Amino acid sequence: MGNNTKTALLCAYTLASAKRYGEAEALLLSDAELAKTTEALDLLARVYAEQGDVAEARRIWQNIQMHHPEHRPSALALKNLDRPPRAPLGERAVWCAAALAFALGCCVAWGIFALRSEPPPTPARTAEVSWPGIPTGRDLKALAAYRGQVTRLCLSADFFADPARAAQRRVLTDALAATLGLAPSAVFLAEAAPGTPEGAIRLELTLR
Repeated sequence: MGNNTKTALLCAYTLASAKRYGEAEALLLSDAELAKTTEALDLLARVYAEQGDVAEARRIWQNIQMHHPEHRPSALALKNLDRPPRAPLGERAVWCAAALAFALGCCVAWGIFALRSEPPPTPARTAEVSWPGIPTGRDLKALAAYRGQVTRLCLSADFFADPARAAQRRVLTDALAATLGLAPSAVFLAEAAPGTPEGAIRLELTLR
């Protein structure tokens, strides 16, 4: 699975967790490579189930089990399909279990991302932060050290330059703005510099 596909899948999980099911479904179906992955199919089935289309969710999970009988999330989902509706806490647990299963797979494939930037410098006009891919919770926690110091953020990443990926860009923009205490309108998009690794993200922070 390429970096772009992983990024799109993480964005789809974020959208689905926020109950933005229509956007999550559109994102999962818009990328041919992504739509073929077991993780994306499992998430798509959960999106259908949450919207009441149990028959389609069952079909997708059965298809996953036919080709990947070792896939535990889909097996568990099929087992639970005909049980009484879960309480809200149980619903959240299902999403958390799916996200955790994907996150564990990503940790094996990617390793744990580390923030490449140095700790916040003595206040200056600008600062730069770079990540090898979509930021982790650890990355955002480190970025929060700049909270209250930033007036403008420029996001450079070729992946988000594609207009078809506006939903993913908005998810990341909102997360970065919330982390830094900025309005989303203060976050801008720029082209990645030549030679930037595929999937890498660079932030240029304008400081107070």
